[in-house]
Amino acid sequence: MSSQSTGSHSAGSINVAALMLAAGQSKRFDGIKQLAKVNGQPMLLHTLTQLTERGDLTRELCEFNLILGANAAHILPHVPDYVSPCIFTQWQQGMGATLAFGVQKANRKSSHLLVTLADQVAITREQITTMLHHCAANPENIIAARYKGILGAPVIFPRTYFSLLSELDADTGARKILQQYSAFVVAIDLPNAQYDIDTQLALKQWHQSMGQDQKTK
Repeated sequence: MSSQSTGSHSAGSINVAALMLAAGQSKRFDGIKQLAKVNGQPMLLHTLTQLTERGDLTRELCEFNLILGANAAHILPHVPDYVSPCIFTQWQQGMGATLAFGVQKANRKSSHLLVTLADQVAITREQITTMLHHCAANPENIIAARYKGILGAPVIFPRTYFSLLSELDADTGARKILQQYSAFVVAIDLPNAQYDIDTQLALKQWHQSMGQDQKTK
């Protein structure tokens, strides 16, 4: 794949679909991580609220799919109506397979796909808007967050990468694609993206770093 093969979209013609990955069982968390309390809300709802400003961002997207899997029945009642839940029954296959499933759900009219994670609790609407602006200015490039010297989510992929994403499996996610095509990545320094909550201790430490003292369950 070359930068020329990623298609051409004018700055005003990008049509971004979004998805949030929230399908994992989170064994290391010792509980249903998506429902752990963050700022008095289930983590999933907190992240969506923070990222979209209570759904406002979705007006700039052609769709916003939420990929659920493990514990979907418990999580669904907490899903806001401005996102569309999709159940991945084979969530045990890992994040890569979950992302591949999500890509296949993307609106056919979309030119780009924004991938976010339910446990990145510190990402804000303003930061996502900045990434969308870079996407409009560089429609043939991947737009990825950079933190701690690595590239990762949130990330926006042009449509030409969708076929590669849809072939992912196991638990590797999209990082290998970011590494393989790093020459075509516009990296956005986003320190907030480092807060990827995997354990009760990590959530407690995040609360403490934010000057909060809350129970994590």
